[in-house]
Amino acid sequence: MNPPQILIVEDEAIVAMDLRLHLQDLGYAVSGLASTGEEAVAMAERTRPTLVLMDISLGAGMDGIEAAHHMQGMGLPVVYLTAFADEATLTRAKQSGPYGYLLKPFDERTLHSTIEMALYRHRMEQELKASESRMRAIIEHALDLVVILDQSGHVAYSSPSAERILGYRHGERYGTPAAELVHPDDRQAYAAILRELVQAPGESRAIEIRILHKDGSSRLMEAVAHNALGVPGVHGIVINARDITEKRQVELDRQIMEAKVQQAQKLESLGVLAGGIAHDFNNLLMGIMGHAGLALMDLQADNPLRRRLHQIELAATRAAELTNQLLAYSGRGKFLVEPISLSRLVDEMESLLETVISKKAVLEHHYAHDLPLIDGDATQIRQVIMNLITNASDALGERTGKITITVGTMPTGPLTPCLAGTPPEGESVFLEVKDTGTGMAHDTLGRIFDPFFTTKFTGRGLGLAAVLGIMHGHHGAIQVVSEPGLGTTFRLLFPRSEGTHGQDLWQDRPSLTYTSHGTILVVDDEETVRSVAAATLERCGFQVRTATNGRDGLAVYRDLAADIRAVVLDLTMPILGGDEVLGELRSGSGPGAIVPVLLSSGYSSSDVAGNLQRFAPIQFLQKPYNPVDLIQKIRSCLGE
Repeated sequence: MNPPQILIVEDEAIVAMDLRLHLQDLGYAVSGLASTGEEAVAMAERTRPTLVLMDISLGAGMDGIEAAHHMQGMGLPVVYLTAFADEATLTRAKQSGPYGYLLKPFDERTLHSTIEMALYRHRMEQELKASESRMRAIIEHALDLVVILDQSGHVAYSSPSAERILGYRHGERYGTPAAELVHPDDRQAYAAILRELVQAPGESRAIEIRILHKDGSSRLMEAVAHNALGVPGVHGIVINARDITEKRQVELDRQIMEAKVQQAQKLESLGVLAGGIAHDFNNLLMGIMGHAGLALMDLQADNPLRRRLHQIELAATRAAELTNQLLAYSGRGKFLVEPISLSRLVDEMESLLETVISKKAVLEHHYAHDLPLIDGDATQIRQVIMNLITNASDALGERTGKITITVGTMPTGPLTPCLAGTPPEGESVFLEVKDTGTGMAHDTLGRIFDPFFTTKFTGRGLGLAAVLGIMHGHHGAIQVVSEPGLGTTFRLLFPRSEGTHGQDLWQDRPSLTYTSHGTILVVDDEETVRSVAAATLERCGFQVRTATNGRDGLAVYRDLAADIRAVVLDLTMPILGGDEVLGELRSGSGPGAIVPVLLSSGYSSSDVAGNLQRFAPIQFLQKPYNPVDLIQKIRSCLGE
């Protein structure tokens, strides 16, 4: 390790030489000897010694104190050597910040201890300055906000990041109460923590708090406040704060998306169950409705049994309506998808809606002009509207109130807050039903779409579950706003259609007495359905061939292709499904490519139905159906 370099400034040559010998004996190196102040300054600039031993009295010209002022600017430590100790000289010497003061004459031990203390003090000061410089650099370039408050809570210091985070120029808020920057709703909590912290030296407190930006908006800050009132050089409350506004928003968005995923999974699992029950139940109803219908055809108009059979048909029809709600909940009840004018659909239902609401309710409507169309099934959307209007009327009870239907458009996106579903990016067409009824509490609001949940004394609890399923099938979303005593608003959000006009698919013809000829192939895995269909078609003069699955149905068709005029095809079967059979029929250029097909099923998804529409000519008949429905569809298939 190199010895410290010491510059000797002394105008007495003998004293300077003697001092040099003492320093060398003590293990120091002498960087030079100067006899005047000017020479000392020049030599110090050139050699940059570790320490300067400076005589105060240097004769004419610059004295030692003046030279020391110059060296102070160079950052060099100076120890004075002088024979003078008067008050005036000491006062002048202090102003140059010396590191020691030796009165001549002095011994070698005093010289050594004074130099060592001066070097140690200078080294400590340099390390402190370096540490302060590092800390200042860290604070001034930190992404987080550092604020120091005095004991009264006023801003004494803020890091430059305050401008980036809060919009205030560096130092702009100095001397002002920090409470003015706290969001009004958080000021009470802030004041409580500040009071507590001021009484707890050396302790820290964590807090999440909203701080006002210069533009008036608020930023959510995660802060730690530390009581450093007793720390030299600080004497304040040090607050380190991080802006977590965007982080918290991302967390909230993630929670919303997770809730939507959970809702979708819940819908999917319950939908599978509901759809399976509805499918099997519809096949059972086929037997009831079909055989009741066939029996009615066999009876004379005045037969008293006809009334009984009509009651059976009516009961089966009502049961079919229940299964349709199950299908709607499962999202598998949509077959006829076409561009629809939502405002026209509601307008056509207005007279019907008037009959189902309370006599004390006033029904109002607001329709925007030139609305985009939506892709949907008109029957299911009518069911949605009817369910919402019925619920709104029930919410009014026996009180006078108002139900308002509004149709319009609004901008939406995946993060648009919805109770169920995710609306599309861009623009959605909405249907809103608002009532002035009793409203709902928050816990009730969270359960309204659960199957069989109801707040009514009587009821199946499937109305809103069916609404949810239908909206799921239409790729829509639902917003609900409700407060106890303030009424409820349901807003349904539909994706807008790319189409410009509706399509007239699968139109029925009037039911008349009908007789025809030829062979009809009925392919269905349910024996009840096959027997009803066969009996109905045979009454009209057709020969009927049946098959219990898709593979057997294709085999029968290939054997009798020239004679078969139409195929009644179940969509859901084992071994080979109806969609696969239809694809096989249409794959070639033979009779199967053009043979009329009547699809039938207890359920199906809209995607399958949409894909099957390309296999024209086809028509669809929803199970359960009665003989008259089947005859009408067969006539339409054959163009008779």
